[in-house]
Amino acid sequence: MTLQKRLVKNLLFFIVLVYYLGGYFVINEATSRRQGIHYLPLSWEKDLPFFPALILGYMLIFAFIAFTYLLIDDLSYFKKVVKAFLLCITIHFVIFFIFPVEYIFRPEIDPEKGWAYLLVSFYYWLDLPYNSFPSMHISNAFLVSFLLQRYRPGLGWILHPLAIIVAISVVLVKQHYIADVVAGFFVAWGVYRLTFGEFGIKKPALIRNPVADDGNSIAGSVS
Repeated sequence: MTLQKRLVKNLLFFIVLVYYLGGYFVINEATSRRQGIHYLPLSWEKDLPFFPALILGYMLIFAFIAFTYLLIDDLSYFKKVVKAFLLCITIHFVIFFIFPVEYIFRPEIDPEKGWAYLLVSFYYWLDLPYNSFPSMHISNAFLVSFLLQRYRPGLGWILHPLAIIVAISVVLVKQHYIADVVAGFFVAWGVYRLTFGEFGIKKPALIRNPVADDGNSIAGSVS
């Protein structure tokens, strides 16, 4: 990649990060002051265990973002990735605005109990329990795994399991409902398909005239 293309790539990456982080925290803070908040727990979801050590799985999202930047060295494909991320982020922001959801099962955390509790308490402080549905953690993780699998097919064997670990972690560190995870996955899948124009049934290929390559029809060749 030339220096000029590298600068364009850096600028695009910066735009995505600013839009993502800036918009997320503005909406998160604004939602905390709103009325009409929704809740989406399953009846048994409050009984799921809390595993603070899975905060490491939760933090894998930073690795996914880094993989996107570091592993794609084709600017034209990176532009498609940026398009996918901007679409994905915008879908989330619209849903957060029209259907605000609060997560209600966060436990009380004592950061003195160890490094995992300290990290969880930091995230609880940084990220208010809104912007829950769909999970942006899940959407971004699976979207990256789909995009990089297409770019380098072997990466799917690594990234898909890591995305599943992220999905498990967001539930068991008490950040998201299961409904958030499922919805996040389908947002990622839909955005990926829309980005590459594959959202729908492909038309079957036309069958070549088996008789001749000169443009004559079968009827014409018989007559």
